[in-house]
Amino acid sequence: MLDAALAEQLLSKLSEGEVDYASGISCQGVVVRRRRHESATFLMVDVGTFQVQIVLTVPRDGAACLSQLPVGLGCSVWCEGCPGCDRAGSLSIYATELQLLKIPPDVKQITKVVEAVAISVLPEDVGSRLLCCSSDRLLHLKQLHQKDKGDPEYKRELRQLVFLMTGGMEVDGQISAPPSARQRKAKVSKVDMQFLDCMEESLKNLYEVVSDSWTPQSDVPDIPSLSADLPDASSARGALSRSEYFHGKKWPQIWWFLGRLSACRRRCNFSHVLDVGGGRGDLAIHIASTFDGVKVTVVDSNESSLKVGQAAASKRHIDIRFCNMDFATAAEQLPADIDFVVALHACGGLSDAALNFASCRQIPFMVCPCCHLKHEGLEPRDGWSSLCDFGVLGKVVENEKNQCPARAIEDSQSTTQGIWF
Repeated sequence: MLDAALAEQLLSKLSEGEVDYASGISCQGVVVRRRRHESATFLMVDVGTFQVQIVLTVPRDGAACLSQLPVGLGCSVWCEGCPGCDRAGSLSIYATELQLLKIPPDVKQITKVVEAVAISVLPEDVGSRLLCCSSDRLLHLKQLHQKDKGDPEYKRELRQLVFLMTGGMEVDGQISAPPSARQRKAKVSKVDMQFLDCMEESLKNLYEVVSDSWTPQSDVPDIPSLSADLPDASSARGALSRSEYFHGKKWPQIWWFLGRLSACRRRCNFSHVLDVGGGRGDLAIHIASTFDGVKVTVVDSNESSLKVGQAAASKRHIDIRFCNMDFATAAEQLPADIDFVVALHACGGLSDAALNFASCRQIPFMVCPCCHLKHEGLEPRDGWSSLCDFGVLGKVVENEKNQCPARAIEDSQSTTQGIWF
């Protein structure tokens, strides 16, 4: 299988424009670009740490043409062929065999697969595997495709397959849409606002939300941001690079946390901090660097983020334990000497899980919640529902208009006190 070392070795032996038909190599990756010409189709495939060009030439002997396979952007492919060098520093594979491993859940791509099956370019068993459907459903799709591509039933079946490929459940021949992993902007109705008014009235004499304008002016030790050397690599934060996101948004929040922790430590001398949902370890690394003798444990379910955090901590010779775990089910496995809990931007129910952990162990905490409608399964079974309709309250919190969010956040904080304390 092709890797970076083998690619470099092959390029050192090949001159520009040369193809080594006596050798054979294979690779596997995801198609990121595609160009079609009269004599060939070119696929740029990302194989992890580098990219390689796959060349699908049109055969002269009437054999099956690999370029007819329904390969589009985002498709995962396996290829075997002869190494070549079309231009300096660029490795190509002149394919003798190409297999389509996986396609993106896209109506256009699904249509291409159905069409390839219909014209016998793709075997039916391969088509069924790619579309995650039974042979009967594929046969029905093929018949609809050959009959009328504009038929509403055909379009509906294509959408059903998208649901099936993205985790939808099939019941009585109908496939339901999978639960959305993306949080949509909440829509707030007049009824919701009336509910908010009632909540404020009922909570007025029950719980007090402690709100102040404290800023960490004197409590934070004078330390620089330890992530000053972050690369300007792309991040999940839209147009911002990782470095821009950290210094513009994350660092001020970490600085605030450090000041609060410094003030707290004068009242309770904690020695082992648990960072719930700590991911890359931005907060954890600064806590371990700021407070001498304090151990830090990070828990998160995102393995790739934890690996980045572990590498960053090791580079700075900071001893932090990074745990890849489902916090809701495995929290009991955490060390018994943990005496402080922090969570910065713990989405929705994860904040509740962190608070539950602190409450059960009777230890202090500092939790900054966000995305109140996420991870509902982590919310206390007899908590929110016993005190209020938190689904409505969460919608108002996530709304961006007027002063609704601030009012709803105060209500949610008051209700949180009622649940846990």
